[in-house]
Amino acid sequence: MISIEQLKILVTVAEGSSLKQAADKLFKTQPAISLAIKQMEAQLGIALFNREGYRLALNEHGQILYQKAKLALSAHNDVLLTAQQFGQGYEAKIVVAVEASFELQEILPALEEAQQKYPHTQIVITQQYISGALEMLEREEASLAISPEPLNRMSPIQIESRHLLNGKMINVATPKLLERHPALTSVKQLLEEYQVVVQDSGSGTKGINFSVQTAQRHWYVNNFSAKLTLIESGMGWGRLPEFLVARQLQSGSLISIELDDFPSTTQVEYNLVRRSSGLPGPVANYLWEELKTGCL
Repeated sequence: MISIEQLKILVTVAEGSSLKQAADKLFKTQPAISLAIKQMEAQLGIALFNREGYRLALNEHGQILYQKAKLALSAHNDVLLTAQQFGQGYEAKIVVAVEASFELQEILPALEEAQQKYPHTQIVITQQYISGALEMLEREEASLAISPEPLNRMSPIQIESRHLLNGKMINVATPKLLERHPALTSVKQLLEEYQVVVQDSGSGTKGINFSVQTAQRHWYVNNFSAKLTLIESGMGWGRLPEFLVARQLQSGSLISIELDDFPSTTQVEYNLVRRSSGLPGPVANYLWEELKTGCL
């Protein structure tokens, strides 16, 4: 079996100008390098170098194995570096639970920085609805959460939070739906139209319907994509993140619902949240700091 040391010798000789240069780089004698190459060729059963000129040069087989040896050495070094980082307390994986109405574009620079700085830590982004992100943090299924106010005040655990930014949720419907109500001024006039509601991915609002009036017909969906599809098809109306419907509002395929007794736009405060107890790992702590400063 070919060893890592033999692969290093193959690559070093192939990339050097002479056996002496390779020997100096590897802190070995020239005869030791020459012997190692011959032993490698004997083990493989093929020649790797042409020996006709004044210096060793890779033959066709040698060129192919040289490229594969470089990949193997890179993978070997990656294994060692990963193990070293884990040994120093770097997390193998961190999970960031994000409220789905939050625009991910806002945190991509921080995520990219963390990915480049800690390539051996897997960063998982999971989108949750309403109380779902905070509950993942409570169950220690997430290292960080991005959660809207005032839900983070409902947490039974001690948490640390920092305000990130504000967003908007807009009540929208198609022109076709609104044409059925030419004198629309009150939400009560929409009782017979289906309001499309996203279900909480957590349990914090179990039994509670936010912004749904009594006797209102409604659809339940489990994500914004399904909600948008239903609303765009004219099968209902509802509240969606501004960034998700900006294009439709501009084109006129969706219209903001303006009512006297029901807000057309709702401001949402998003906060970065983590548990106060326990020491965060270095990657989670780095991402916490990057997200805090990146969204200011």
